[in-house]
Amino acid sequence: MSAEFDKHAATYDGGLDHPLKRLLGSSADDFIAVKARWLLRREHGLRSANTNGGRLRLLDYGCGAGDLMRVLAGLGARASYAGCDVSTGMLAQAAARWPANLGAVPTLAAQHGARTPFGDGQFDVAIASAVLHHVPPADRPAVYTELGRVLKPGGRLYVFEHNPRNPIVRHVVARTPIDENAILLDLREVQDGLLGSGRYEIETDFLMFTPPSLAWLGFVDRALAWLPLGAQYAVAARKPA
Repeated sequence: MSAEFDKHAATYDGGLDHPLKRLLGSSADDFIAVKARWLLRREHGLRSANTNGGRLRLLDYGCGAGDLMRVLAGLGARASYAGCDVSTGMLAQAAARWPANLGAVPTLAAQHGARTPFGDGQFDVAIASAVLHHVPPADRPAVYTELGRVLKPGGRLYVFEHNPRNPIVRHVVARTPIDENAILLDLREVQDGLLGSGRYEIETDFLMFTPPSLAWLGFVDRALAWLPLGAQYAVAARKPA
């Protein structure tokens, strides 16, 4: 898997090599910003210092080129960022693409399969964004277990995935080079996987009913978050305290 992503690292553009995706968003950041704004509405601690006077510790699991962390920081999210990935090429891009005006480059570390080098209970927030569809189904339980391991008691886990119930999503994924080995997974699989690995409190939303480039239509997405046809879905899980 590392070699598969290494070959795309230097030219990675969030799948915008597909013309339909370019029509819906002018840049990869448009798509990422939908998820980043959703996170900021839920994680108020990302807007300010936490109750201990410090910043939330946030892990972007399978961070790729670091785009989600970069967009979050650009939108004003204040966190102590860390990212990990199986691809050292992607991690190199994450460091190279991090803008100087956003402060220090996040802590970046290589994964060994599902396993990360981080300690138990190290993070307040963990995110796996568009990661699981790249993981063989038999290996996904190990990912859920690892995400739970690195979360603090009471920590929050967020999983974003492509929604296979959306026909446009299936069309684009089937024709995007970096997704050539992707196996999409339904919301229920993520819910069952998380509940099989821990006693989480779980909530879900569906996202991207409107073109991501039209951010002013965000109110439509929020009104339709219950409808299982959005291009993406989000699972929010709270670890028991």
